[in-house]
Amino acid sequence: MTIKTASKQRGVASIEFPFVVVGIMVIVFGLVSIYRLMYTQTRLDSTAFMLADIVARTFDDKGTTAPIKLKDLVNEQFDAQELLMIAQRMLPKGIASQSVGLKLEIRREDPASDRIESIPLFAGANCTAASSIESLSDLAPKSERDEKALKGRTATLVQATLCVENPFSLDSQFELTGFVLPNRLTSKAVMIGGRYAL
Repeated sequence: MTIKTASKQRGVASIEFPFVVVGIMVIVFGLVSIYRLMYTQTRLDSTAFMLADIVARTFDDKGTTAPIKLKDLVNEQFDAQELLMIAQRMLPKGIASQSVGLKLEIRREDPASDRIESIPLFAGANCTAASSIESLSDLAPKSERDEKALKGRTATLVQATLCVENPFSLDSQFELTGFVLPNRLTSKAVMIGGRYAL
């Protein structure tokens, strides 16, 4: 290498270095953003599943032969605020408690009138479901158990919808790189009532 080419090459590294560092920072911050999004959505999904499972396993209308309204039965057995508090404990720490919402829907066949009825319970932030539990009515099988109270009855369905408004705090590092994380995450889980196994 001659002296002329060596002197020309001397400043190249100082010019290329900032471009390489900026490129690596964009990739790293992008990966961190994607990880945060996937981690939060996964926790939201598992929390919604857990809530639907709890309600499906514990909802009991076994001894109801008198016409009891579903609303009264559900309000007697579940408190939406308590379920919301359980959900808030399961979610990542950075999510504000006032930004979490819960919509719990229960759909069952009234044993006295054989009429299908459903009721939603709401708690926390506004959590509107894209699909109601009524659109999932085909998922509910009819029981074939020998018990007189259950034979031919349509299974109870439970749907838990959990939503979070503004799940991510505004970090200046993500604003600089131009990554936009969603300002609302939603998760739904549907379970069949525990007593209606075929």
